[in-house]
Amino acid sequence: MPSTKPHARNRPASPVRNAPLEVVDPVWLMKAVGLCLGGAILCGYATLCLLYFHGEWQLLLHPAHTIGHSPASAGLDYSEIRFGAAETGQPRLTGWWIPADSSPGFEPRYAGGTVLYLHDGSGSLSDSVSALANLHRIGLNVFAIDYRGFGASDNSSNPSEARMSEDAAAALEYLVSTRHIPAAEIVPYGSGLGASLAAHLAQAHPELPAVILDNPVPDVGSVAAEKSPRFIPARLLFGHPFDIASPLATLGTPKLLIAGGPNSSSSASGSDAPRDLFRHAANPSSALTLPPAGGETQYQAALQRFLDQYLPAHRP
Repeated sequence: MPSTKPHARNRPASPVRNAPLEVVDPVWLMKAVGLCLGGAILCGYATLCLLYFHGEWQLLLHPAHTIGHSPASAGLDYSEIRFGAAETGQPRLTGWWIPADSSPGFEPRYAGGTVLYLHDGSGSLSDSVSALANLHRIGLNVFAIDYRGFGASDNSSNPSEARMSEDAAAALEYLVSTRHIPAAEIVPYGSGLGASLAAHLAQAHPELPAVILDNPVPDVGSVAAEKSPRFIPARLLFGHPFDIASPLATLGTPKLLIAGGPNSSSSASGSDAPRDLFRHAANPSSALTLPPAGGETQYQAALQRFLDQYLPAHRP
């Protein structure tokens, strides 16, 4: 007898129920958008800080690549020196050698005494002609250089504290090795940011008899922070370049600090700042405060007293 049950294939299909739509929580969506925006802002801020880090040298260093005035404009005999040849064989550094006056009947006050002049972080040697002339009048040989990135020196890279320190050391090596001047007769003279280079040079070479610091910049980080937007952590990114407080605290080389005078318009932040810095300097040290103008006689006399005491090449 045939079965009365309907065949399975002939059963009517069960109706398919539509799955309920998944609703996205708007709070979660807002969180996701917020995270994306926060990440984008963070990446943008990090990029901005990175750009600041790579360009921060421009806050303090303002090199010029042209040479306007030369020592000849001040009536000085000089020689342009190119030294420190790199692997390419091209001159790396340019400097001026200004010998002490050796005209007939004139005996230099300091036989063989030489000042290594390290200028500030702006302009070029052309801006230092008057300062070099003042040093020459005392009876000294004067050797001044342009760091890499300044004046006629190698301009293939931007200047930096590290390169400027290397250039100062190369200048000292040139005087000792090429001109055969004993280190005991060489006095580094640093102006503005160059004062930090001079202090570190004296720290690395205790055989140097003395060092002169003309309007040093006590806190370079503060100067950079003042020139930076407040939302940039300038002090953190800038670090401690051109630090002078640390070497001065332990440097046993005789030191003369000059505050004020014609170079007081350099990077120093305030006329009291150099004097405050020097209160914490190791002995022996002395300080000279000059008026903004008209202190040439006082300047010359103070330099002579200092050099008479510490420069062994002095002839009474």
